[in-house]
Amino acid sequence: MIPDPSSRKISFDPWLPLQQNRSLEKMLIKLCAQESLPANCFHNSKARFELFEKEHLVTGAEGKNYRLVRNTLPLPIESVTTELLIARLRLIGKWIERNQGPNGTLPYLYSPSNGDYRKGSNRIRELITVQGGYAVSKLLHDKVIADAARQFQVHLFARSLKEVENKYAVIQEESGEAKLGATALAVLALYEGLSGDDPLFKEAEKLGEFLLSQQREDGSFQTFKQDTPTSQNDRFYSGEALTAIARIAQLTGDKRYDTAIEKSFTFYPKQLKEKFYPQYAPWHIQAYSIAYLNKPPEEANAKYLEYVYWLADTLIETMLANDRNALPDEIGRFYNPDRREWGPPHSSSTGIYVEGLTYAYEVAKALQNQNRMQAYHRAVMLGTRALLQVQWTEENTYFLSNPERVIGAFKRTVTDNRHRLDQLGHAANALSRVHSIVKKKDP
Repeated sequence: MIPDPSSRKISFDPWLPLQQNRSLEKMLIKLCAQESLPANCFHNSKARFELFEKEHLVTGAEGKNYRLVRNTLPLPIESVTTELLIARLRLIGKWIERNQGPNGTLPYLYSPSNGDYRKGSNRIRELITVQGGYAVSKLLHDKVIADAARQFQVHLFARSLKEVENKYAVIQEESGEAKLGATALAVLALYEGLSGDDPLFKEAEKLGEFLLSQQREDGSFQTFKQDTPTSQNDRFYSGEALTAIARIAQLTGDKRYDTAIEKSFTFYPKQLKEKFYPQYAPWHIQAYSIAYLNKPPEEANAKYLEYVYWLADTLIETMLANDRNALPDEIGRFYNPDRREWGPPHSSSTGIYVEGLTYAYEVAKALQNQNRMQAYHRAVMLGTRALLQVQWTEENTYFLSNPERVIGAFKRTVTDNRHRLDQLGHAANALSRVHSIVKKKDP
């Protein structure tokens, strides 16, 4: 930039905005300040701008040179192997070990560009991370990670698990809110990581009773424990609840939970086929995949199968296949620029969409549906590539003062390097399941 004809040319390297997590406008303000010019010097009508390209080379600890693109080592889909997944899952485990506090907590939000920890709390996001920690520990057979996940869960339960009139238990936010999704995630975390003889496990039945109590006669859910009816966040919470209900049905054989799954099937498929929202898809795919595969073939509900396939096919068609604006390092994210009301792309959404599609793949494989196996396999691999692209590694943390605070964690997007807890939790759950798909080398 040349602010005016009497000024010298001033510039910044193309990767600095990403390292500092600054917008273009903020970078220009910084340039003006460096020259002791007014903060808005770039608004001068005589200001001139030039664009330039510059190769970004860094040298690793072992002396090897890396060429980075947008501050990250490019990751082609062919590089996604079982070996790479194991290495990246180990990084997730190491992040948990290094960053867990003495009381079992994990940092909620961290900005590596300025070393700023932000206080925050969201039980759903925290419990997703507990679930993810258990999933990684099981795959890696790592007791240290499992113990860390349990410590975090013990901390959360001590602060949030409330029993109501000896009838059921709920998970409450610090604000006092009791979200359907939080109780569902508590169940899923318990079933992912703990055995029936663990003292915490006894809470699963009481939490399950709450989920049943929140289902309405038409099969929909009351999404918050409150006196007035609400369906707020139903696009997330209904599927989380149904997945937890399906797990309880699978592991206990309690017919009430099968009935609840059937009741919701009379409501949600019709609603979604009239007006599709992608956020429903991954959790509903999980719930009805579990419910379908939990029965012998002669007893399995073929309509559940059709619903799983329709959700997965529609998710791929409306999101992955329509993201025409994705740059090479963004390919595999889930976004439709024509449907902005569906939300922006970020690593948490990529993680849950990938996880959901692994269940659809599992169903297709059980029935040897080759066409869908191929379609779901490709979608899972694309999403996995996008997830791994935004994971912090040694190669892309060279400029940070405290790289150990983020190595193994996940950026929000390629251009937003903030780490929030659930970004890691969703990725951990997804990648733990992707490993089995890659390992089988099919279709």
